[in-house]
Amino acid sequence: MDALLGFLFGVAIGFVLERGQFCMASAFRDFFLFRHTHILRAVMLYLALLTPAFFLFHSAGLIETYPYIKDAGLFTAVGGVIFGIGMVLAGGCASGTLYRIGEGYVTSLVALVGMLIGIGAFGESYSWVKEVLIDTTSMGKLTLAEVAGISQSVAVLFGTASFAALYLWMKRNFKN
Repeated sequence: MDALLGFLFGVAIGFVLERGQFCMASAFRDFFLFRHTHILRAVMLYLALLTPAFFLFHSAGLIETYPYIKDAGLFTAVGGVIFGIGMVLAGGCASGTLYRIGEGYVTSLVALVGMLIGIGAFGESYSWVKEVLIDTTSMGKLTLAEVAGISQSVAVLFGTASFAALYLWMKRNFKN
């Protein structure tokens, strides 16, 4: 039964992503290159709604977040840049790649194979990477609240207000 529910949920999410052409990389690309904001507005609205929801679910004990915060360091930034370059070369993020495969884009299938090879290579070399690279530059576990020196609830309010303000600004100043 769980497999069937997972499959149905996956089909539903895939349908929504494809119909909305929802891709994080495309959202920013379209804004910076063409000044189109329809996808980026959806991202801002999504973040404005989910930021407080995630905080409330965590506060109620329904989800656990902190075990997933990893140490940050120089190689976190380097990895982020490499990831961003890969998204641009692939023509979209992971969700964009997946729905484009469903649309028949062969280049997205090549990107998916590349993602799987990269994930496998990282998984096999993680202990070496962690020992040699990550720990030598570690700044420890960082959150926005810790860096800013504010409480988590204030950071959530600030983030929610920022995402909502960006959404409203884009809606008012851009027609697309």
